[in-house]
Amino acid sequence: MATTRNLHGVPVGLPERTAPKSAAYPPAFLEYAWYVCLVYALLGQAWGIVIPLVGGLIWMLIAAACLMSAGGRELSIYKPVAWAFCTGALMIGIELLFHEWNEKAAVEATAFVQWLALLIIVQSLSLRPGFLQRFALVAFAIGLACLPYLNVKAVGGVMRAWATGTGISNPNVLGMWFGFCTVYFVFWGLQFRDPILRVAIWTAAILSFFIVLIAVSRGPLFAVALACLVGFRSALKGSFGPLVALSFLVFIVSLTGVFDDWLGYYFVRGAEESGRGKLWPAAMERILDSPWVGVGLGDIGILQYDGRLINPHNALLHIALGGGVIPVICFLGYLSKVVMGALRNMQRGHVAEVSLLPPLVVFALVEIMVLDLAFMTAWPVVVFGLAARASLTKA
Repeated sequence: MATTRNLHGVPVGLPERTAPKSAAYPPAFLEYAWYVCLVYALLGQAWGIVIPLVGGLIWMLIAAACLMSAGGRELSIYKPVAWAFCTGALMIGIELLFHEWNEKAAVEATAFVQWLALLIIVQSLSLRPGFLQRFALVAFAIGLACLPYLNVKAVGGVMRAWATGTGISNPNVLGMWFGFCTVYFVFWGLQFRDPILRVAIWTAAILSFFIVLIAVSRGPLFAVALACLVGFRSALKGSFGPLVALSFLVFIVSLTGVFDDWLGYYFVRGAEESGRGKLWPAAMERILDSPWVGVGLGDIGILQYDGRLINPHNALLHIALGGGVIPVICFLGYLSKVVMGALRNMQRGHVAEVSLLPPLVVFALVEIMVLDLAFMTAWPVVVFGLAARASLTKA
């Protein structure tokens, strides 16, 4: 059984999230093939190597290979996220049966198909010991590869960073991606006694947090703060010294003044109306007009006074608009499994990935409440999948 070390350097076993001892793990090449596919999806356009349909086809082939590698264990592997599969299948089925098919609907339906494939891939690959750690390192590497494409421009009088040409170009998505890295590295650093390793990991956390700041997106910043609050709740019990060291490192960096200007932009944005106070009531009104099958994936946009169509910036409202209340109920079932798993992990204490999942789940939950399809991004699927599996294991 794979082992790691707890906060006191004692070797401990991984929690019961892996496959039975008698069962084989999915082949390693599938995991690395998925990482390559992920890099291609997020950086292919920036690198000028995009070939139409190839990325999607490879994505589906990896999902099929993961499904075939289950070896008769499909029920146990995919049961934790069964409600998510129901959500995606219902959204596609309702669209095909009850709504007009148009270009917008095709794009949305394709996104749901890719999400279903991603669920299959992640639930299979997460059986492999150390999957979360490897994924987080790949995610950070992808983020670093996007840095050369960063450009800062004024939007409404506020300077914001964009990763132009990449799959995380939007400031909100950019902030989410590096916010995940921030939370992961903050709490992963607590797993090490070696001060050099700890400082290196926390340096990566500070770099990630700086990108979150320059994206000037309120959602990721709030989510990072809330995730750290939840994560430190139990961390304070056994690692006061490391937390003091982390605070001192952050203090030293802050003395350089590197964060000062960007924090000022948050005060400017904080005084702005987010628009959700108008978007969400308008979305609810449309949902109540057609509660059972929604208005269709091709008609989710909410008309603004200036003639623009804007999505509701909330995953639950987006799903309800597209397919009605039944898919929302299924999606809530999926989230309930995730939350149960996170709570169960909090009770287990600081052991390997167990201590990392609760703050990551909190971060992801905040993000899906402020962005439409954030739950389809790779890192929330990984975090939710691991947490949902934990909900079915013994405490």
